[in-house]
Amino acid sequence: MPPSINSDLGLAMTGGGARAAYQVGVLRYICKKHSEFRPPIITGVSAGAVNAAHLAAYQGTFSEAVEQLAELWQELTTDKVFHTDSGFFFSNFFRWGLSFVLGGSRMGPRKRSLLDSDPLRQFLEKKLASKATDRIQGIQENIDKGHLQVLGISSTNYGTGKAITWVQGHVEEHWQRPRRRSESAEITVEHVMASTALPLVFPAIKLDDGWHGDGGIRSIAPLSPTMHLGAKKILAISTRYRGGEVTPDETMIDEFAPVAQIIGILLDSIFLDLLDYDAANMSRINMLYDEVNEKTREALNKVNLLILRPSEDLGKLASQYEIKLPQPFRYFTRGFGTRDTKSPDSLSLLMFQPDYLNRLIELGETDAEENAEQIEEFLTQ
Repeated sequence: MPPSINSDLGLAMTGGGARAAYQVGVLRYICKKHSEFRPPIITGVSAGAVNAAHLAAYQGTFSEAVEQLAELWQELTTDKVFHTDSGFFFSNFFRWGLSFVLGGSRMGPRKRSLLDSDPLRQFLEKKLASKATDRIQGIQENIDKGHLQVLGISSTNYGTGKAITWVQGHVEEHWQRPRRRSESAEITVEHVMASTALPLVFPAIKLDDGWHGDGGIRSIAPLSPTMHLGAKKILAISTRYRGGEVTPDETMIDEFAPVAQIIGILLDSIFLDLLDYDAANMSRINMLYDEVNEKTREALNKVNLLILRPSEDLGKLASQYEIKLPQPFRYFTRGFGTRDTKSPDSLSLLMFQPDYLNRLIELGETDAEENAEQIEEFLTQ
């Protein structure tokens, strides 16, 4: 594939917590078959921000960057993402309980989240950050060398409710919409931490203009940042099972839905469903573009889109590895009924278990191979 074909190609990586390991497998296969593959426009939200930041920063070929990213995920364990010791869980939930009992009194303990993600910060600082500064080393270097045009990482400002896309690199014009805007920034580990801060689960992160959490919360148009940054072709890697529909015999009819299932549905609506809606809107715009006159086309953007998805339900897959989680955390998740639902999506978000992560990488590579013709057509047209 000639390097020039990459010029208007954007790579969009969505959220999904531990599920984002699947994206690495997809990219690994693409790089094996298309050695010149190197998208100049990279965006990430939630856990996809970790992948985006690493790929944008790595000094070397894109294939090497993907292999190093695979090694990063293979090193991850639950205790490298959040504290899992029993002492932390007991003290943390005691403080939450005391806060409720005291009715939120200022005399009570102040808690910001269910889990403490400081281990993840330490892990990312070790893997991504410059030793001299807190910036992510390599992003600006790749921009200066022409290997990268722009990186965009999104977070949600809890004060304003707006989705902010932090942009490093070349952008024609920043955007301002009622619920979302862009802002230039030198991307740091704190931006990545903010984008990955699952609401209530992980603590919010203080950035320039306030406290920020997961970028997927207010990302009503998850493909929009990639388009605004200049992409005419977008490769989006979703972590939502391509089957999607649930058959009647798979639903829980006789029993009340466990908390884990309800939480999973809510999280899916934030991190997985919006991409489908945005893709449908983009498809309608593309159809309209082909039918209107040339003057009307000036107000429209036609974008070639390819979305790759898992061929297996990653929630169901996570339940097979639940027994391998650290005991305190395993008991905590079981309290929400993760064993009472056939597809515990909420569990899969936090399943930072090596065997599960490796399985997702393998599945991503296999799925990409099965879609080889579609990928080839997309990249070469």
